[in-house]
Amino acid sequence: MLSITCAPSHQYELPFNLIHVDHGLCLAKRGSWVQYDYCLSNPYLDTLLSDFKLWLNPKRFHQKKYVIAFDMLLANLLTAHYTGSQLLLSRDNTHYAQKVLNPERISNKTLKVCCDYLAEKNLIALLIGKANQHDFNASWCIPLMPLIAELEKIRARVLLRENTQLAIVRDKNHNPIERYKNRAKSLELARLELPVKNYYQTWLNHNATLDGNYLLPWLKRIFNERLEHGGRFYGNYQNLPSRERARILIDGEATAEPDYKAIHFHLLYALEGLQFVGDPYLVVGYEHLRPVFKLLCLQLVNIEHVSAFKACITKSADADLQRRFREYRAKREAYDKAKAMGLKAYPPIKSKAFAGFIEGIPQGVTGDELLSLLLERHAPIAHHFGSPKIGLKLQRLDSDVMANALERLRGIPCLPVHDSIRCKVKDLGAVKVAMEAALEAAFNMLT
Repeated sequence: MLSITCAPSHQYELPFNLIHVDHGLCLAKRGSWVQYDYCLSNPYLDTLLSDFKLWLNPKRFHQKKYVIAFDMLLANLLTAHYTGSQLLLSRDNTHYAQKVLNPERISNKTLKVCCDYLAEKNLIALLIGKANQHDFNASWCIPLMPLIAELEKIRARVLLRENTQLAIVRDKNHNPIERYKNRAKSLELARLELPVKNYYQTWLNHNATLDGNYLLPWLKRIFNERLEHGGRFYGNYQNLPSRERARILIDGEATAEPDYKAIHFHLLYALEGLQFVGDPYLVVGYEHLRPVFKLLCLQLVNIEHVSAFKACITKSADADLQRRFREYRAKREAYDKAKAMGLKAYPPIKSKAFAGFIEGIPQGVTGDELLSLLLERHAPIAHHFGSPKIGLKLQRLDSDVMANALERLRGIPCLPVHDSIRCKVKDLGAVKVAMEAALEAAFNMLT
């Protein structure tokens, strides 16, 4: 039984599924913000809108606006139901709408009215946080079973709106920018968006599930500041740990996940007109340090300051700092476990000394010592490490490889995860062939 204690002066408003909460009370455990480009395959709107119009009793009723708003909101609520999450909301009374991620310009004010109606009709449970931003309290809601029953009765599926932008360029603050006005750049962005559109069409005839719950396979391609940087495909399912992704079913069938091994090293060698053969993490005479070198290599292809990276390695080899970090990690794991169980807990304080700490570095070694071995091992490409935007440039290259592979797999449902592709076991052979062909095409282009 859930027992909530509040000050005697507080009274909850009726109905009981509309609740105003103070800071720290009933915060969302697995909250996700509204996705404004979601819609339903079979909108459940006719009866809803007629009743909503009577409830709102406006002087003028903007039907098209509310059709789109309810369609989007119900799609998000259905997603929250399938993922066991809570839908986070902004209660601002503004008409502002972000243009790129909100293609139909649905404002917070419109969304607020729709949520209040659904709560009053006992279709959602709505918890409203204080308006003061310093109370750290976001409002959120969950769908109730009468709403879910209606959506499942019409076999509603969550889709993306037709005008959704599937390739997005973000500025240095990670905010999406509007489409380019320059014709050449606009056409280039449209070309880079095409693999995502084709991927979307494939998934209209298939489904992915995990433990009986539907997963949204939708992807967007994200670039950083320029079309030459980034470009990887991102989707919600990619947040799942690999052990959970292994349980994903596609059309009810078991799946596998082939991947590219050390793709960034192979691409860097290709840029030098060379083909690398062997294990990039293995240094002759130091085979016992392979796990350490692998750990360093994964970071080496993303760092822009080699000297700072050396200092982090040296610091991470300090025995006392390692002990303190183990203690912090144990406290953090205990905190995460308590929070997952809904228990009251406070996060441990993370020392500033842990900034840049790398787990797994042997005690007593120096960064110069370990990096010298790696740079000698990869002398032909050593000049790339620490170069400006090296990580984003490599992401652009590996994303082009993935885009090529997805185009070759058009019609076959699969779930890309940066350097791997989850697919049906029976499609494993076709997926491997497509991945190898895409990588070979990249080598031929670069060399």
